[in-house]
Amino acid sequence: MVRGCLIRRRGTRLSAVDSIQYNSRVSELNILERIRQAAKDGDPFAQFELGFAFDYGIGVEQDFRKAAEFYAKAAKHGHRAAEHNLLLQHISGHAKIHRPASIFLKVKSRAEAGDRDAQNNLGLCFQFGYGTKQDYAQAMVWFRRAAGNGVEKDLLIAIDWYTRAAEQRDELALIQLGWIHQKGLGVEIDLKHAFLLYLIAYKQGSSRAATHLAFMFKKGLAVTQDDFLAFQLYLECVNSPDTGMTVLQNNSYRSTAYFWLGLITEKGEGTKRDLRAATRWYTRGAALGESGCVVALARLRPARKRSLKKSVH
Repeated sequence: MVRGCLIRRRGTRLSAVDSIQYNSRVSELNILERIRQAAKDGDPFAQFELGFAFDYGIGVEQDFRKAAEFYAKAAKHGHRAAEHNLLLQHISGHAKIHRPASIFLKVKSRAEAGDRDAQNNLGLCFQFGYGTKQDYAQAMVWFRRAAGNGVEKDLLIAIDWYTRAAEQRDELALIQLGWIHQKGLGVEIDLKHAFLLYLIAYKQGSSRAATHLAFMFKKGLAVTQDDFLAFQLYLECVNSPDTGMTVLQNNSYRSTAYFWLGLITEKGEGTKRDLRAATRWYTRGAALGESGCVVALARLRPARKRSLKKSVH
């Protein structure tokens, strides 16, 4: 029998946060409910995330039928990992009713255009008779094409690759794609979608995503402005274990968080006003090279000296 590659569901790197159903994160975020609402509003990333949750019983009771339903909704919007997971659910006998012929035609179209993932998936379609007649010879043809293609960099754009990786729940890609949608870099600004992408990354334990979410809550971008939540998320960023990034990247995210912790504490927004605590936060950020913290320290020191003189007199 012909064997294809990657006979596993996409996005299957389960984090510790996934396995404990997010109980250790900031509880006020209501992560699952926010994702449910985004899925209801038609966001394919949210629909895939819910399908993934039902597929593996993460935060919900395992239900392959519901998983297939949400995968199908995401696939309808062109979510490639959702198409792949639907195909594999068919292979495993978990889902056989969600428009296999339609999925097959989409996969075939992308495979013929040179998409390596689609070529591999098209081989699986022929191997297992998903949306088409079972044909081992055709399966072998497409598996060979998938294995033989090189990466034609001139034909690819960063957004496409970030989207592909984000569809598979890659943390860095989710954050980069969120930033792209937040700033409108090559796409229309979409703050709701950016927030959702950060939320999915955060659900996996990303301290970087916590920083982005904190900023959105602080500024009220796509969500109700909430200083308390912003403060808690910035705290989590500086206190949580490092995620997979270089030391330089860690310092960059943490120094930004230290600046905002200092500013929030200095102004007493979302927490008690405390100039000494603010100075400590700024000092930590300044030690990491955060220029905003250096400026803040220069501003606060004269104020602290005047405060001390008053207390003496």
